[in-house]
Amino acid sequence: MTWTKTKTAAIAGAAFILAIGATRVVLREVHSPKAIHLAPGVLPQTLEELNAWYVEPPDGQNAATFNLRGIKARQISGADQNADLPILGRRSLPPPGTPLPAPMKSALAAFQERNREALRFFSQGKACEQSRYPVDLSKGSQTLLPHLAGIKSGMQITEMSAILDAENDQGKSAADDILMTLALARSLEGEPVLISQLVRVAGVAIAAEGLNQAVNRTTLPPESLGELSKAFQSMEAYDVRGEGFNCAIMGGKISHQALLENRKEMIRLLGAGASGRPDAESRRLLAYLKQDGDLKPEQHFLETTYQEILAARQAAFPERLKEVADLVRQRTAEAKDQGLQLSALLLSGLDAHVVREARGLANLRLATAAVALEQFRVEHGSRYPASLSELVPNYLAAPPADPFDGQPLRYRKHGPGYLLYSIGPDLKDDGGEPMNRNEGDMIFAVVTPPMP
Repeated sequence: MTWTKTKTAAIAGAAFILAIGATRVVLREVHSPKAIHLAPGVLPQTLEELNAWYVEPPDGQNAATFNLRGIKARQISGADQNADLPILGRRSLPPPGTPLPAPMKSALAAFQERNREALRFFSQGKACEQSRYPVDLSKGSQTLLPHLAGIKSGMQITEMSAILDAENDQGKSAADDILMTLALARSLEGEPVLISQLVRVAGVAIAAEGLNQAVNRTTLPPESLGELSKAFQSMEAYDVRGEGFNCAIMGGKISHQALLENRKEMIRLLGAGASGRPDAESRRLLAYLKQDGDLKPEQHFLETTYQEILAARQAAFPERLKEVADLVRQRTAEAKDQGLQLSALLLSGLDAHVVREARGLANLRLATAAVALEQFRVEHGSRYPASLSELVPNYLAAPPADPFDGQPLRYRKHGPGYLLYSIGPDLKDDGGEPMNRNEGDMIFAVVTPPMP
């Protein structure tokens, strides 16, 4: 996927991206209006309150400030897509345990050198615990999210740097690159927009893949393994609570209600032709809106549904996965049966995002277990344990559970290395067969571990 051309939703959520409209990402800063203040524990009810809910950190403590400078400093060109680069270029990474081809290594070295300044800023952002990007959420459907494409490409830069550093046997530098990747993803934690949380989840997958590449190429020092363990476990605890997606669901509720109170804006968005929906569907929705009928039933239905979704999200995985997905499908069908066309439209597709949330949690747990396995190996003569239970209690409090079925992550030794996996969104144990689209397992594999 080419993120420099990504179309980003206003705030309404991924279902609304497809249904009503999208805005092209523009890399410029958007300054927030004068903030209003919410009392602690008070949930937002309006777009203005939603904007205030996305809290501005104190000066010098905002990771977004440094990340935006890193995004501006990026050196990525169209020629990179045709270069010998992995990830951004035309080349695929070799299998784990296989050295990088000389042309790829050379291209990575040149790319890393070009992006030294960007990496320096991302490293500064990593040191900040709080983040808020300069977006104005009070604009509702007109909100721009200009930073998301830059964050995604920034995470690709840090991943490529991690791979090169690991290939050069620079374990500490590789670990620092992975921590930068994770910090870029973490900088979106408090952004109450669904697509922002999806980019964050994508960043977790990038960090996990960077770790997988690194541990197949070099030995990470103990202090770096400790930092990685803390970082992955911290984000895992955040996602266990569901905080990021809870914020995004709340943001979607407020934004959808604001749209339903602004018939002219919905007509404008549909009539603009940017929705990507079939012309016949757009015409049907426009005709529905132009009937000038009462939209209060739509508003009440959506309000009730969002409250039910937030309640269902209190369940832990894997129950959260089933309860939220089943509820969204049921309420979408009910909206269609009751002729609530806008509610059906706005809810459509939301069930898929709890699956992506589970994938993000699975990647965090795979990475956490992989770091613990490396800690064990370093302290046990370069051997891995026979089972994950041997990691308890010195390296893990308990074997990590698969969010898709609640069972411990699958693990087996394989030669000098191992195979670790989650059964993935198809809910089937495919024996460690790598996932292709939504079929197969989410795997983390070490083939030939480097000597400590």
